[in-house]
Amino acid sequence: MACSECWEQAIRDDERAVVLFGLPREIEPDPTYVDHIAVELAVAGHKPRLTPLEESEAVAILLRRGWSDTRVAEWLGMRASRVIDLRSEATPAEPKAVA
Repeated sequence: MACSECWEQAIRDDERAVVLFGLPREIEPDPTYVDHIAVELAVAGHKPRLTPLEESEAVAILLRRGWSDTRVAEWLGMRASRVIDLRSEATPAEPKAVA
Protein backbone atom coordinates (compact mmCIF):
# COMPACT_ATOMS: atom_id res chain seq x y z
CA MET A 1 0.00 0.00 0.00
CA ALA A 2 1.36 3.38 -0.98
CA CYS A 3 0.98 6.68 0.83
CA SER A 4 -1.61 9.05 -0.61
CA GLU A 5 1.06 11.31 -2.17
CA CYS A 6 2.75 8.36 -3.87
CA TRP A 7 -0.58 7.02 -5.10
CA GLU A 8 -1.52 10.43 -6.55
CA GLN A 9 1.87 10.62 -8.30
CA ALA A 10 1.37 7.17 -9.82
CA ILE A 11 -2.06 8.18 -11.15
CA ARG A 12 -0.63 11.36 -12.67
CA ASP A 13 2.27 9.46 -14.25
CA ASP A 14 -0.15 6.95 -15.76
CA GLU A 15 -2.29 9.74 -17.20
CA ARG A 16 0.82 11.45 -18.61
CA ALA A 17 1.83 8.22 -20.39
CA VAL A 18 -1.70 7.81 -21.82
CA VAL A 19 -1.62 11.31 -23.28
CA LEU A 20 2.02 11.19 -24.42
CA PHE A 21 1.71 7.88 -26.27
CA GLY A 22 -1.94 8.10 -27.33
CA LEU A 23 -2.91 5.02 -25.35
CA PRO A 24 -6.51 4.04 -24.63
CA ARG A 25 -7.68 4.77 -21.10
CA GLU A 26 -9.58 1.50 -20.88
CA ILE A 27 -8.20 -1.73 -22.30
CA GLU A 28 -10.42 -4.57 -23.46
CA PRO A 29 -8.96 -7.90 -22.36
CA ASP A 30 -8.34 -10.49 -25.06
CA PRO A 31 -10.86 -13.30 -24.36
CA THR A 32 -8.57 -15.84 -26.03
CA TYR A 33 -5.49 -14.99 -23.96
CA VAL A 34 -4.08 -17.82 -21.83
CA ASP A 35 -1.60 -16.99 -19.07
CA HIS A 36 0.67 -20.01 -19.38
CA ILE A 37 2.50 -19.16 -16.15
CA ALA A 38 -0.80 -19.27 -14.22
CA VAL A 39 -1.57 -22.63 -15.86
CA GLU A 40 1.88 -23.98 -14.92
CA LEU A 41 1.39 -22.79 -11.33
CA ALA A 42 -2.01 -24.52 -11.15
CA VAL A 43 -0.58 -27.75 -12.56
CA ALA A 44 2.25 -27.51 -10.00
CA GLY A 45 -0.29 -27.40 -7.16
CA HIS A 46 -0.63 -23.69 -6.51
CA LYS A 47 -4.08 -22.09 -6.58
CA PRO A 48 -3.97 -19.10 -8.92
CA ARG A 49 -7.24 -17.67 -10.18
CA LEU A 50 -7.75 -19.05 -13.69
CA THR A 51 -9.97 -17.99 -16.55
CA PRO A 52 -12.16 -20.69 -18.12
CA LEU A 53 -9.63 -21.11 -20.95
CA GLU A 54 -6.79 -21.48 -18.45
CA GLU A 55 -8.82 -24.01 -16.43
CA SER A 56 -9.36 -25.98 -19.62
CA GLU A 57 -5.63 -25.97 -20.39
CA ALA A 58 -4.68 -27.06 -16.85
CA VAL A 59 -7.25 -29.87 -16.93
CA ALA A 60 -6.03 -31.03 -20.34
CA ILE A 61 -2.42 -31.18 -19.13
CA LEU A 62 -3.29 -33.26 -16.06
CA LEU A 63 -5.59 -35.56 -18.04
CA ARG A 64 -2.79 -36.17 -20.57
CA ARG A 65 -0.68 -37.28 -17.59
CA GLY A 66 -3.28 -39.97 -16.93
CA TRP A 67 -4.91 -38.38 -13.90
CA SER A 68 -8.51 -39.25 -13.08
CA ASP A 69 -11.24 -36.63 -13.20
CA THR A 70 -11.55 -36.76 -9.41
CA ARG A 71 -7.83 -36.30 -8.84
CA VAL A 72 -7.69 -33.39 -11.29
CA ALA A 73 -10.67 -31.74 -9.59
CA GLU A 74 -9.13 -32.06 -6.14
CA TRP A 75 -5.73 -30.85 -7.34
CA LEU A 76 -7.13 -27.78 -9.10
CA GLY A 77 -9.78 -27.07 -6.46
CA MET A 78 -12.81 -27.44 -8.68
CA ARG A 79 -15.85 -29.69 -8.89
CA ALA A 80 -15.46 -33.03 -10.66
CA SER A 81 -18.42 -32.09 -12.86
CA ARG A 82 -16.44 -29.07 -14.08
CA VAL A 83 -13.53 -31.33 -15.04
CA ILE A 84 -15.92 -33.63 -16.91
CA ASP A 85 -17.41 -30.62 -18.74
CA LEU A 86 -13.95 -29.39 -19.72
CA ARG A 87 -12.95 -32.89 -20.84
CA SER A 88 -16.03 -33.16 -23.06
CA GLU A 89 -15.35 -29.72 -24.57
CA ALA A 90 -11.78 -30.73 -25.38
CA THR A 91 -12.69 -34.10 -26.87
CA PRO A 92 -15.76 -33.94 -29.08
CA ALA A 93 -18.17 -36.85 -28.85
CA GLU A 94 -18.04 -39.57 -31.46
CA PRO A 95 -20.52 -39.02 -34.29
CA LYS A 96 -23.61 -41.15 -33.89
CA ALA A 97 -24.24 -43.81 -36.49
CA VAL A 98 -27.28 -43.23 -38.66
CA ALA A 99 -29.60 -46.24 -38.84
